[in-house]
Amino acid sequence: MTTTELQAKIEALQSALNVKSQEQNAYQNQIDTLKKQLADLNKPKLTPLQFDELTESVEEAVGNFDFDDTDNYSLDFHIDYDNRIAVESLTFDNADELVRNVCDEVYKMFAEAKEDANEENQD
Repeated sequence: MTTTELQAKIEALQSALNVKSQEQNAYQNQIDTLKKQLADLNKPKLTPLQFDELTESVEEAVGNFDFDDTDNYSLDFHIDYDNRIAVESLTFDNADELVRNVCDEVYKMFAEAKEDANEENQD
């Protein structure tokens, strides 16, 4: 084989590889889309307005949380090399209270459905 023939064969194989790579990416995108549809299949459906209300509820709950309250944090101090006191570590200790505030606001948006005894035994 000559140099030109080898170069042409390399280009043809590279072109075929690019086509297959594009096909593989297309298949992967389809798989990802189908996996998302499968995951979303049994989720309760919300309208865009309901999503907005849910977002506002979470924002209100987080906004009403007192992040300035020093009792929400654990601080460890150390003396710096120039004899200044510095914070070595800062830990937010009240995450469960923040979660409770968010949940309380979100729960206000919903009414609890009563489960049918027959539905529990169908799985």
